[in-house]
Amino acid sequence: MTLDYARELLGVGYARISLDTEEAALLAAALEECRRFFSLPDETKSRYSSADRNFGYRPLGVEYSITADRPDLNDCFTLWSDRLDLVPNSAELAPLTGALLRWRDHLSALVSDVVGQVAEIVGNAKAPRFEAASYLQVNSYTRASGDRDLLQDRHEDGHLVTVIHTTAPGLEIWPGEECLPVETAPDELILMPGSVFADLTGGRVGALDHQVRNLGLERRMSLMYFVNPELTEPLYPWVRAADEPPADLRDKIRSHPAGFGLPDVPVL
Repeated sequence: MTLDYARELLGVGYARISLDTEEAALLAAALEECRRFFSLPDETKSRYSSADRNFGYRPLGVEYSITADRPDLNDCFTLWSDRLDLVPNSAELAPLTGALLRWRDHLSALVSDVVGQVAEIVGNAKAPRFEAASYLQVNSYTRASGDRDLLQDRHEDGHLVTVIHTTAPGLEIWPGEECLPVETAPDELILMPGSVFADLTGGRVGALDHQVRNLGLERRMSLMYFVNPELTEPLYPWVRAADEPPADLRDKIRSHPAGFGLPDVPVL
């Protein structure tokens, strides 16, 4: 099945992934814990925010898609690798972090298989290790003012891939020239390639631009796994011209979050 998803990435520019009953239950359990967390008062959620806003809770107004004067209209919670110690007071969040990590373990295996298939197809290569540099992020949106047509402006994530599930409409993607609204069923995910994937494949797979439209919904969540290659050793494109010298991609990967108002990708 992962070979089918790899071929879909190469042919369509993104992949729709179906979950079995057990996998869908893991996702549902994680989403339920996320709903409980975001129902807490803002001052309570702030107890779980790191000083640099990179770990744990991140309030609305920090992260943006294009410019700081148009922040993403959501707050969020992030969990990097297995590093619960980076989230202040994380012992109080055991039900949430436990459900997220169980979901993450499934996604790690899925990403490894799909990216590995693509690497073999396009460059007879292997997928890079990514677990220690990747993170889960859940975005929580509430009803936004009608003067913003988009909750997030058009962008690409700058990662290797993003695996996303959304609980309500609003996500729009550009697999080609035209914008395509997409939704995910309770047992469905979308795998979106980022600019790192484009660099590794020599442009055979482009980074998928996307945005989130303001539909005036009372509540919406998206649960994402942002996958970054680990930065402990050089990373070269799988595909390049014979006379083209290899270019280490790590500096580009490390600094990309600055374009969204966030710290560099950490080495964990």
